[in-house]
Amino acid sequence: MNHFIKLSAISAGLLLAGCGDDTSSELPSSAELESHIQQALERDTTIAFTLLGNDAAVPLPSYTLMNTIDGTLDLPTNGDDSLSNPAAAMSTMDGWSTSMPINLSFTGAGLGDGMVPSGVHLVELTEGLTGQPTPKNILQQNVDFVVVSDSATDSLTIVLQGKELNPSSEYILAVTNEVADENGEPVGTSSSYATLKSNSRTYTDEPFATLQAVTQGTEALFSAVGVDADSIIYSTWFSTQSVGETFFATKGATALGLAQGNLGAIWKDAANPNNVDLTAAYTLQFTSSEDYATALAADTNFTTYFDSQSPVDLKQTLQGLYLQSGNQVTVSKGVVMLPHYLEQGEDWSSQPFVSAMPSLAIVSNALADPQEQANIGAQLVAAGVDTTMLATELTEQAKLIGLELTKSDGTVLDADRFITRYAPVPKIKSLQAVEFLLFTPTGDADDWPVAIYQHGITSAKENAYFMAANIAQQGIAVIAIDMPLHGSRSLDAERSANADVTAYLNLSNIPVARDNFRQSVLDILGLRAALSYSKQAMLLEASPLANVDLVTSPPTMVGHSLGGMVAISTVANANRSLGTPSADALFNFSGLAAKNSGGHIVELLLGSDSYGNLIKHNVALAASTDYQGFTQSFCVNLTESECFTAFTQAAPEAIPALEAGFNQFAYATQTVLDSIDPFTNASYLLENPIPMYFSQVADDDTVPNNVPNRGFAGTEPLAAKLGLTVIDSTNTTPTDSNFIRFSDVSAHSTFVFPQDPALADQVAHAAMTTHMVDFIQDGTLDFPISPATLE
Repeated sequence: MNHFIKLSAISAGLLLAGCGDDTSSELPSSAELESHIQQALERDTTIAFTLLGNDAAVPLPSYTLMNTIDGTLDLPTNGDDSLSNPAAAMSTMDGWSTSMPINLSFTGAGLGDGMVPSGVHLVELTEGLTGQPTPKNILQQNVDFVVVSDSATDSLTIVLQGKELNPSSEYILAVTNEVADENGEPVGTSSSYATLKSNSRTYTDEPFATLQAVTQGTEALFSAVGVDADSIIYSTWFSTQSVGETFFATKGATALGLAQGNLGAIWKDAANPNNVDLTAAYTLQFTSSEDYATALAADTNFTTYFDSQSPVDLKQTLQGLYLQSGNQVTVSKGVVMLPHYLEQGEDWSSQPFVSAMPSLAIVSNALADPQEQANIGAQLVAAGVDTTMLATELTEQAKLIGLELTKSDGTVLDADRFITRYAPVPKIKSLQAVEFLLFTPTGDADDWPVAIYQHGITSAKENAYFMAANIAQQGIAVIAIDMPLHGSRSLDAERSANADVTAYLNLSNIPVARDNFRQSVLDILGLRAALSYSKQAMLLEASPLANVDLVTSPPTMVGHSLGGMVAISTVANANRSLGTPSADALFNFSGLAAKNSGGHIVELLLGSDSYGNLIKHNVALAASTDYQGFTQSFCVNLTESECFTAFTQAAPEAIPALEAGFNQFAYATQTVLDSIDPFTNASYLLENPIPMYFSQVADDDTVPNNVPNRGFAGTEPLAAKLGLTVIDSTNTTPTDSNFIRFSDVSAHSTFVFPQDPALADQVAHAAMTTHMVDFIQDGTLDFPISPATLE
């Protein structure tokens, strides 16, 4: 295991916006400025960039809004540091979004509408401007990104195409006077940018010395790639956030603990604040094995989450189908012991993951601080840490887990304990006995191919009863667990995604919503490790899995809807090598199947017919007094989605302001979600390719095929990014990794069970099951796909 944490140079951040101080520095007069800068200042339309005063405005992303100590964003919160404040939530992240559009506002005469053909430049650097950067990758306008001008908001929007920016990376951005305003005249600069750009005065006092050095250094780098620095009216440098590092680092720490036979040796002291006994972690414990019909009849969870919600007797229907087909399937039940990193008490919806270690960035800064280096260094040495190897060696970094360091004044070093790339491993709050269902062919244990199945939002593991028997009878073992806050893992009847989807999609605290998803991924990584670890520990000898070979034939991951999103982020990080074959064998998957799933979560949800208006209702309710009044007066007997629809019909003039608010919500939320999102994490699948089988149904009303004007959102952008072969009515010949487009005869959940009362989608359901069996058995689809069910 040769990788744990990458410590890169921290951006030299300077939080100036909103400081209200417009007298701290003497600015040069326009007469002192170079002629080309004077001309840029005199133009009718100029960039909205103001460093000082109550009207301070800094376009995002920018190095000026990053923390120099811990590498996180540092946005003005107006005194509200609670994580329900989007600015405070964003400020826990270790860089800017890799995937969201970049918006640049202008003032003055204004901008026109339409595509901007040239004048915007984006370059990836080898390192940040605190080092010795050189251009690494020059992104091309109209290829890697497009720029759209909007007269309604007087803004330019830079929209990435096909691929997001690289994570944990450094970029510079420039706008030149090639961009024209609504009158066709070149856009100009602001007095703040002119001050930093000009060579007429060299600043020695902070913060202007650093601001000027960065601005001029950025323009010099653009000059090196052929951009005329005199033409630049605005530039900035920014760092992107890490992606998937908590998944990767936690599985690495888990592998270390399991190799030592003691997970508690890794999650020690402060990393395990409740002194949880971790001895049984990652073990499977079986409690029963019964015939499918018998198990289903006795399953009270199925009754609660499915039969009680249906107008027909689903148990009777499934048992009838089971008996008619002559299925011979055994259902085994038990628990898998998994670490839980979320709270379950009163703060279950307000407390995200907490790092089990002090931030390596903060520790490194303390070791460079003359006032703290001796004190912190002594504590590290006492803990057995070799400080000379701390920045590069896994074994030394792992020693930070559970460590509490105290500054010279008696306060705690890194009291916040945000999860970042510099502190990616979370504290363990409890060890959960997570129920599982295992479907296997009846008879002696054999070397079955194994599939791990993850259900979708508001569902439960028991939905596997609908389709797992048909898969299992073909000689496959299918195992399923509930996602957090679903099914048997609901905290109670109210704190359950089955009762209220926002229990999981926590719109009032986005870091918690992110960590509900993060816990879901870590649970599947944990179940995967538990299969191998229990096999090695001889705990499966009396089970249907006694003879499975998980080394030669690693499991296949199968997910539906949100379960597919979890599956993508899981497998992407499971198959990233830890550098040790025995450790990799705990987590590897041989294939990935995602049914009706997509990426770019927040924009996908905003574009969803099923969930879009629900989310917009909650966002508007928190932000608009007009909407609050409307809901109180007119929505007593309406659902949340119906209420929002009624409001837009009653007050169409309010829609533009609402949409602007939703865009702000999307930017903040996706910035928080980028680290776990399937679209961003899918890049690791390109680095570690395995067979994949994705599918969608036309016009899916839950997970949209794509979302207009939100380029990365939906199923199709994710499939395109992964380069999957499209299978539709015009091409029915599969390859190693395929994206099957089913027609609108199918519905979002047809894969699980036919959804049409008249069974119009039964043929599609049967085809989906046949494909899944074939894919799990050998990682390929071995026959032409019938065009009858395809789009």
